[in-house]
Amino acid sequence: MQRPVVGHWRKILLLVYSLPLFSYATLADHMNVQLIAPQYITHGSTAILLCNHTVTDDLLHKIEFMKGEKRIFQYIKERNPPYIPDKPVYIDGAKMEFSKNGTTIKLHNVRYEASGIYCCEVTMTTPIYTASADPVQMKVIFPQSENPRITFKKSVYVVGESLEANCSSSPAHPVPYITWFINGEEVDIALVTHYPHTSYHKNHLMFATAKLKVEVSALHAGQNGHLEISCQATIPAFPTHHEQFADIKKKTVSVQIIPAPDVTSSAAILIRELTLSTILCILSAMHEFIP
Repeated sequence: MQRPVVGHWRKILLLVYSLPLFSYATLADHMNVQLIAPQYITHGSTAILLCNHTVTDDLLHKIEFMKGEKRIFQYIKERNPPYIPDKPVYIDGAKMEFSKNGTTIKLHNVRYEASGIYCCEVTMTTPIYTASADPVQMKVIFPQSENPRITFKKSVYVVGESLEANCSSSPAHPVPYITWFINGEEVDIALVTHYPHTSYHKNHLMFATAKLKVEVSALHAGQNGHLEISCQATIPAFPTHHEQFADIKKKTVSVQIIPAPDVTSSAAILIRELTLSTILCILSAMHEFIP
């Protein structure tokens, strides 16, 4: 008669021991790790990288930061001292320091070598489980200091003429990408010629230059008789879906457009102004040459 009671208690004990394991497994399943870091950072400034996670302090074992495949920082809670390295050090392109709880690193005076793919990992003690954040690609840029410059041969064009204009960005790194606009609308790339980049001796900076060539039409002038052309220089060239321009400069100039002369009307006016005697003289002169 005792066996059913023993079996019953065994089930209860199994359930009691299983509850913590189930709880830990649930924690692992809901463990969230996110690296909060800038996609673009200005040359010479400080980049802050935060490994945000949901692991409680009593279950935390380790936090690691990586650049590419290389580990650049490690925090192990039970170790004394818990940090590797245990003091601010120089890594590729920056001086790195860290927070006491190991969740944040700061990269000071970043240079171009600090660009790369960064990631962080967090490990729990019970159960032993590691989760990684989605990597973040960080790029060190040197932004443009001025708006681009537009140059063209003249400021007044006749309908039907070919308008040619050049746009040059101010020096930057990486080289800016130039986009042309006419009256606020982006120009067909077929009308634009991008020239090879020009290097600038300081900080590996580069200029971008692009030429616009378009035949002026009456539609360009609109009602006010002016055409607006804009040059936009951006870093990067084409941002992704969740990305914005890290650097954008724009210049707009106005060009006067005048209608083309009406050749037919001009000829009619000339004929009306000719007197009968003038016409007879012309006919008489033609008769001398034509028998």
